[in-house]
Amino acid sequence: MDDKIYKKKKKQKINEDSIIFKRNKDLIINGIFGLQTEIQVETGICFANYLNYSGINNNNYPLFLKIIETNNKWIIDALIANRDARLLFSVIKPNKYLIKKALKLLTFWHPGQIYSKTLLSLLGIIECSYHNPDDGYKIYRLSINDLNNIGKFLNEKKDQFQLENSLILEVLDRITKIGEYRRNLKKSLLSKHAFNIRLSYFDNRKNLLNIIPQVLLINIKREDMEINPSKEFIKFLDSKKN
Repeated sequence: MDDKIYKKKKKQKINEDSIIFKRNKDLIINGIFGLQTEIQVETGICFANYLNYSGINNNNYPLFLKIIETNNKWIIDALIANRDARLLFSVIKPNKYLIKKALKLLTFWHPGQIYSKTLLSLLGIIECSYHNPDDGYKIYRLSINDLNNIGKFLNEKKDQFQLENSLILEVLDRITKIGEYRRNLKKSLLSKHAFNIRLSYFDNRKNLLNIIPQVLLINIKREDMEINPSKEFIKFLDSKKN
């Protein structure tokens, strides 16, 4: 086939696909990211499997964030599979959009409401972005409220070596060093607040209520709100593991 004819047909096919997508955008989005019915969750699982197979890159990482936003155990497990959830976004260079999205989701959910792998993947973004806290601050200026919405996920009933606790404490420890070389008032306040959240966890005479607003510490059970796939689909997933 002539190269020009091939390119023309390929362009026509792309244009046709774009028109189909635009006309059925809501149907496609609800099918992949909707969480109201068993079949929507099952579709989300299949798409998450496909993303896992495709791998994350600079073009598709917003789709990975969209999947993380579902906070559905079944869908998140399909996306992350055997990876370390903390490292899901590690290949993406920190940027303002990525950090703001992670913090927005951490703000949205309450303790107990967020799935463990969801939490670890979002905290992984913050840890990577603020590994050098001053460099991270240049990309996105953290606020006291941001620190509260990170610290609220500390589980005071578990020790410091528990995976989520360990990562949160590490992130806060990094933030205590912000402004180490070029300190200003805002950085000093952030550093002190991060230190105080850590202290409220470690000091037996204190608790998180001493430093984080009570409304942020309300515990909500995720399982009470989560839609599961059908029993038949769960059996199919189990059979694929064996």
